[in-house]
Amino acid sequence: MKNSILSSYFILIFLMLSLTGQSVAQLPGIFEAYSSSGIIDVDGSTYLLGNPTGGDLIQVIWVGNNGMIDLPDTLGHTTMDDSLLGTAYVGYGFPSPDQYDRGVFVATLTHELFASGTRVFVRAWNSPVVSSQSNYGDSQVYEIQSTHDSHDFGTWYIIDRHSVPVELVSFSATPQPGRVLLRWETASETENLGFHVYKSDKPNGLRAQITQKLINGAINSVNGRKYTLEDREVEENKVYYYWLMDISTDGKKYFHDPVRVQTVIKPTIYALDQNYPNPFNPSTSIHYLLKDNGFVSLHIYNVRGQLIRKLVSSEQFAGEYTIEWDGRDSNGKVLPTGTYLYTLKVNDFHYTRKMMLTK
Repeated sequence: MKNSILSSYFILIFLMLSLTGQSVAQLPGIFEAYSSSGIIDVDGSTYLLGNPTGGDLIQVIWVGNNGMIDLPDTLGHTTMDDSLLGTAYVGYGFPSPDQYDRGVFVATLTHELFASGTRVFVRAWNSPVVSSQSNYGDSQVYEIQSTHDSHDFGTWYIIDRHSVPVELVSFSATPQPGRVLLRWETASETENLGFHVYKSDKPNGLRAQITQKLINGAINSVNGRKYTLEDREVEENKVYYYWLMDISTDGKKYFHDPVRVQTVIKPTIYALDQNYPNPFNPSTSIHYLLKDNGFVSLHIYNVRGQLIRKLVSSEQFAGEYTIEWDGRDSNGKVLPTGTYLYTLKVNDFHYTRKMMLTK
């Protein structure tokens, strides 16, 4: 009986300790972030503006496992592995209106990540709501000492978020059977180390880096440059989103707006369709399918078998193609009314059709 009572007692103690440990582990930490000296706006001389209910925005952010500050995207969202832990406004914690526009704030936040060893920073925006016109500034990173900690992040400056290393002209994704072709062009590059490309199947999903190594940038260039990248890790008839990220020589990262693309289905046959329109004047379209990559010849002949024009004579990927013929020969001369032949050759496929040019 005594042993039974002791056993029950130890089981009860074990359960109490287990439950207590579990509840403590789940309790969020408390962190007080503040600036007693004020954050300075993009002009370099005035402070951010504030009031306790809607001043310029303050974000407390975890740097993530990589321990680095990653720049926000164009919508102001955190990127890479950074994570937003809480928000406040300039003017929080200061009851006197004469202190609202001094760029100061005090924000007491709770989160399970507010624990010893967590590294955080403060991002301030010179707008209560982030928009494409808002500018921001990041404080230094601080390592939290305990689950009840506070830190004065001091003074830092808002920067012009549009002064990024890359002036991007275009970024596009073109679907082709078995791959997506990515192209981008810059107008200028300033201290641009290079690029990485990321992909997700959702606009707000987890982004996976698809570049195995950095695509080198121009560092400094006032002339435009063009870049290309193929993504062959794609499924047919599926939507993907791609992000271009440039990295400055001082390690700062910037995500550009994503592009959306839906992949195409790879043809299962070779085919050469009848041209359209037919008869035609002055031009017509020729459509063909390639089930495999190969060297493609699409040539125009007269009825005597003489070569008139080489429309295609190059390597092409598997896919669907359409090419225009303007009714001219290889010298640019307009051909007379008559019947002409067009022949497609690729790998072991060889097919010829007739078409009629009328005046």
